[in-house]
Amino acid sequence: MNRLEIIMDQTIEDIFLEHLYRRLPEVPFSLHRETLGNGASGPRMGTAVWPEENSLFVIYSAQRETDIVRSILREMRDAHPDNGLAAFVIPGAEELLENP
Repeated sequence: MNRLEIIMDQTIEDIFLEHLYRRLPEVPFSLHRETLGNGASGPRMGTAVWPEENSLFVIYSAQRETDIVRSILREMRDAHPDNGLAAFVIPGAEELLENP
């Protein structure tokens, strides 16, 4: 199982969700809005000086779903090159508690 961490400008969050629901409707995810930080596309601090904010998605998925998410993100980067978008894959995630 992989842990995916996807950080994006909030302005493209809805686009990602649309692709995700269309191509992987069953994949569970967590969404953290108003994520602050500084990355390759500059600071996102939610202040008057740096007003933008990011969204952070965390997805646990098998390799097949990981590959689909990677494809979605590449399409989004091509379509929205000026919006901040970063993604990381951490392989080998393991559940501590099994679902009942």
